[in-house]
Amino acid sequence: MDQPMRIGMIGAGRNAEGHMRAAVQTGAARLVAVADPAEARVNVCAEKYGIEHTYASYEELLERSDIDAVIVSVPNFLHHKASIAALQAGKHVLCEKPMSIRMEWAEEMLEAERSSGKLLQIGMTSRHRPETHWLKAAIEKGDFGRLYYARAQYIRRSGIPRFGGWFTAKELSGGGPMIDIGVHVLDQTWYLLGTPKPLSVFGVVHSELGHRKVGVNSWAGAEGEGNFDVEDHASALIRFEGDVTMALEVSWAAFTRPERSIQLMGTEQGASVADGNVTLMTQRDGEDVDETVSPGAGQNVNAFELQLEAFVKAARGEAACVAPADQAATVTKMLLAIYESAQIRREVHL
Repeated sequence: MDQPMRIGMIGAGRNAEGHMRAAVQTGAARLVAVADPAEARVNVCAEKYGIEHTYASYEELLERSDIDAVIVSVPNFLHHKASIAALQAGKHVLCEKPMSIRMEWAEEMLEAERSSGKLLQIGMTSRHRPETHWLKAAIEKGDFGRLYYARAQYIRRSGIPRFGGWFTAKELSGGGPMIDIGVHVLDQTWYLLGTPKPLSVFGVVHSELGHRKVGVNSWAGAEGEGNFDVEDHASALIRFEGDVTMALEVSWAAFTRPERSIQLMGTEQGASVADGNVTLMTQRDGEDVDETVSPGAGQNVNAFELQLEAFVKAARGEAACVAPADQAATVTKMLLAIYESAQIRREVHL
């Protein structure tokens, strides 16, 4: 990367700052402009990250001819509008997860990518982590035999967003922890399984703590009263083509031990993934054998930085896109099916 890619930032919230820090730290991109209707927030980011141009609307930012790509980091219900506008303006797009909160909007984003000839990458940061790369290579080499079952968990002990923001309003967010944090472990696990075609979903959601403001944390949202019409716990069983199954469990808050992990079960060996470590489990000479490796040990690993570097390479045609939009659309389909199944209380066939 001789010259950094010229980037426009759409959104100036907490997640957006992760992207902006990544641009400064890696040097892979130069932040040209930032847009957000919250003037105070825009000004803080502009000063903090050395961004010269600020705008109240992304439409104004997209008029600039000196921007090669944009990063979309706005509330979930706006992902499709901002991304489509950017693609139509001739910009490459890195859009935050989830891709969209409606399937028709995701399909419109795919069409905009096809017609624009530009790249639309979705912010599935876990695909870029060292342990994911290491496992993907081992799986493709055949070390696991046939993967047939996986279990993914992302459980917070206390981590419901503060009321008053958009995270807890279904119309704006699309849902609670399943679409917010569950998307990470769902996508990462599905990616490691080889992105098999989903066939059916059975989902269950609970809202037992959030409406009572039990387990509320200060990580997002605004102070004061606000809507809470999403789940605080969700689980699902997903069946895939090839007789592959995934169990998924996600909570913003629960009276249990916090956990973020993935378990893979193959015919030759299995793996448990947590905290950047991979524990391999198999048998040799009739004895159980476990081995732990740490693919990212000694590295200063930051998923936002790894993701941005991959995005720039993909946009320039130097490498394949690690998190393509068509796969993200399938993840959206699975997420929406989980919510539909929970509502109708039966399995949904895809």
